[in-house]
Amino acid sequence: MLIFTTMLTDSNLTEFEINGYFRLSNVLPADLLSRLRDLFDELMDISVPREGRFVYEYKGKQFVTNLDHICGSGNLACLELLGFPPVLELARQICGDDFFLIQEFAVIKNQGDDLPVLWHQDMVHQRKGRCFTMGIYLDDVDAGDGALKVVPASHLDSRPICELSRLDAIEVPMQAGDLLIHDMMLAHYSEPLRKRELRRVIYFEFLSAAHVAKENIYSPELVERRTRLHHLAIRYYNEVHPGAAGFSGQLSTLFPDDSSKPVSEILHEIYALPINARPSAYCIEQQNVFSSFE
Repeated sequence: MLIFTTMLTDSNLTEFEINGYFRLSNVLPADLLSRLRDLFDELMDISVPREGRFVYEYKGKQFVTNLDHICGSGNLACLELLGFPPVLELARQICGDDFFLIQEFAVIKNQGDDLPVLWHQDMVHQRKGRCFTMGIYLDDVDAGDGALKVVPASHLDSRPICELSRLDAIEVPMQAGDLLIHDMMLAHYSEPLRKRELRRVIYFEFLSAAHVAKENIYSPELVERRTRLHHLAIRYYNEVHPGAAGFSGQLSTLFPDDSSKPVSEILHEIYALPINARPSAYCIEQQNVFSSFE
């Protein structure tokens, strides 16, 4: 049985409010981490045509650098991850009971692709609610080798992203199974991978419905559709882990018809329409630099 132990502490919340980020170590159980790596092996196989995969060709080699809509792809390990109680509880504690996942994707760094992720903020908004990005690490990431660099407290700074990128930054090394939580307005960047072979990170972006409504960021229809995804994830997690401690917050009563529909049918309906997420704010002063994207 999986035991739900990951909770947000007052110290975590203080760090999030002041610095704009915090790290949680060793959150993912080994079996789930293994299934997620298997999923990436499947989705990164360029011999199999697949939507939502970005392949970058460089110096005669092909590199998979980005995967999109991964909760509805492949062996559904990412849907299980979304239904993992610590993930949902973190979203609830930060965003509130009306949290939802606006988008999920992966950024992959490969040794030899020479791709940085340019300085950016995930979404600029009016701060009428909390929203955040959760980075779920499938590989160890060392300092000086593709680790995320962040500008502490930049989420509270109204200057443009290129100005923020010139402030003092801190590097955040991570280990496989760790989570990195950061405010969506935190300025961050990462350099190409030089020593390790692979750096795979899943990103979940969470907001609250109330925040979105106050700022008119997304339509109510999109919020409902994306809320439906994490309700499906709760159901799927409970089916995969019968008898395990599930998420104790929202229950899947908002979408009663989904209790008997096949998971594949619900996923098809959820992903039938585009998300059109609000774009990130990038610093593109160096116009000739290719970059992986978030």
